Amino acid sequence: MKPPKPGGHCEVDVQHWSRYVEGDFSSAECRRCEAHLAQCPSCRAKLKGLGLTLRACRTAAARATMPARVKARARRRVKALLGKG
Repeated sequence: MKPPKPGGHCEVDVQHWSRYVEGDFSSAECRRCEAHLAQCPSCRAKLKGLGLTLRACRTAAARATMPARVKARARRRVKALLGKG
């Protein structure tokens, strides 16, 4: 990982931080990320924004409900695909 650039702009993208949050990196890579975050306000802001977005998505998904007619149609389709309908 490149060191942060002077002036606060950093080339590390949000996809990188998404992989970090998802636990896709080795412990050594996580340590490099944490060292970078300690020095880079731009990436700390990206990571914070990513965290807020993920929490909002999880909250919305937990509240989402599927209309009964859509559930019934999905069940019929699955049963038909499985040969039970």
